[in-house]
Amino acid sequence: MKNTKKYLLCVAVVVFLFGIFFIFTNFFETQPPQIEISPKLTGYLPARKEFTVSFAEKGRGLKEIGAYIEQDNKKFTIFAKSFSHSLQQGTKKTKETVKIDVIPAKLGLHDGPAFLVIYARDNSLWHWGKGNYAEHKYSVLIDTTPPTVEVLTRSHNIAVGGSVLTIYRSPEPLVKHGVKANNFFFAGVQWKGLYLCLFAYPYNAPPEMLFRIVCQDKAGNRGEGGFYYHIIHPWFKRDTINITDSFLHAKMPEFWAIYPKLRGKFLETFLKVNTELRARTDAEIKKICQTFTPYPLFDGAFLRMKGATRATFGDKRSYYYKGKKIGTSVHMGVDIASIAHAPVPAANNGIVVYKGYLGVYGNAVIIDHGLGLFSLYGHLSSFLVNEGQQVKKGDIIGYTGATGLAGGDHLHFSMLVQGVYVNPIEWWDKHWVKNNILDKMKRAGLLQ
Repeated sequence: MKNTKKYLLCVAVVVFLFGIFFIFTNFFETQPPQIEISPKLTGYLPARKEFTVSFAEKGRGLKEIGAYIEQDNKKFTIFAKSFSHSLQQGTKKTKETVKIDVIPAKLGLHDGPAFLVIYARDNSLWHWGKGNYAEHKYSVLIDTTPPTVEVLTRSHNIAVGGSVLTIYRSPEPLVKHGVKANNFFFAGVQWKGLYLCLFAYPYNAPPEMLFRIVCQDKAGNRGEGGFYYHIIHPWFKRDTINITDSFLHAKMPEFWAIYPKLRGKFLETFLKVNTELRARTDAEIKKICQTFTPYPLFDGAFLRMKGATRATFGDKRSYYYKGKKIGTSVHMGVDIASIAHAPVPAANNGIVVYKGYLGVYGNAVIIDHGLGLFSLYGHLSSFLVNEGQQVKKGDIIGYTGATGLAGGDHLHFSMLVQGVYVNPIEWWDKHWVKNNILDKMKRAGLLQ
């Protein structure tokens, strides 16, 4: 009998302790809710900022969540939400995601320091029934004023397919800036306390483009500013090229390594090269030209290799085979014919950023001249430089050839601004370079 009583007592104690443990672990959970905010705060609040805040509570579930801004010892509520709770397991709220749109002016805030506070409380009976509380408090600077720029360059004569330099300054630091034209954007750089943007009028852009400077400050505010410019519409010639069987048989085997399924199909190979490979080549070049030295490396006008001009920038080409039109293209450079395997000089000071086989241009070299300006040398037979090498104007970088989509030995020379082809004739002209580039820098105090 005594043993039975002891046994029952032990069972009762175990049940009691288990009950206490169950109640404690389930109703007196001690872990606070988790809070995550995206995107991460940078320390600034602009005129408008959207956030996504995620709350998670693994134990008793969320009781309340919210966010507010504290400024001048006052609280300005952004949002607040409470959740009903039942002992039934399925009714507790364990996760909640809230998208918040913070507009300081709407909340009655002014520019200056403040705190952004995001909080959450759970349904635990811990802390005398108040539950576990989590709070993320961020020190922020409210800045709702959009940045402004003052354009220092007065003349901007822009030819379709041409290049332009604008110089500007801002009373506050800019983190992103440049010239926007329709769907094109040319990133600016900061040099010697001023901002510069070398931009282009893309050859394939609409007849009338709207150019403007766009900028963004540290807080994320965005501003726009216009400037005076004059658009020049040059004339581009049209050219008819007859594709012969001898050309196809001589050149198309070079591309069968790229298109092995077209081996033996000469005309089909040309059609593929002139469309798909040409587009791939231009895309690769544009990608290469997105990273550049943020200050000028070039010195004066660019050097032109000696030789006769065989094709010019912007030529609209139509290809015919046995009297039938089979394709078109636009020639985005100047073809210079000289003696076979003629030495090719670097057009100006810069850094070699590409050396290798480059689609329709065959063996090619691309040189970074700073400010987003690049020169391209195509159809080479051999190289004398390597990627990363610094070159001076006139240094021999390779020899002419007929690699790629070339009908004979010559140099294809292109100039590009952030991957957009521009007319090399401008950069060969010392008067144009002086008036449109160097004099602007001198007047702004960037050059002696």
